[in-house]
Amino acid sequence: MTTPPVSDAPEPATATTEPAEPAEPVEPTAAPETPAARRWVPGALKVAGLVVAIVVALLAAAYLSRDTPAAAKAGDCAHNAGTDDKPDVSLVDCHSADAEFTVLKVVHGADEQDCQTEPALVATYVETRRSSVLVLCLGVHG
Repeated sequence: MTTPPVSDAPEPATATTEPAEPAEPVEPTAAPETPAARRWVPGALKVAGLVVAIVVALLAAAYLSRDTPAAAKAGDCAHNAGTDDKPDVSLVDCHSADAEFTVLKVVHGADEQDCQTEPALVATYVETRRSSVLVLCLGVHG
């Protein structure tokens, strides 16, 4: 077995005039999103938007219907902004100057005759909505 001859020649010199500067750290790039992840975000936003819209609509409906006769209960106060022939009844605060009537009884699905049992009765208000009838038995406020 023979060994290769050892060379006495000097190794080639490398030219270094300046010390090497350390390389700037490279920030790792984010892994590309998977197609499923990209579809999930817009879908979730649509669902969240729909939920918010439904909640806002329900709150608006509750706010707007709070002074309608359909929301009346015994002890509430009412005001008629219309006439006896064309009433425009709405619920008002009992401490308001507009409070003309006190709701004595609320009757759903019947007629005015159910109010005749109220001794302080001065007026009735009948409202027909679709297939239901609402009757307010009203007494003088005060």
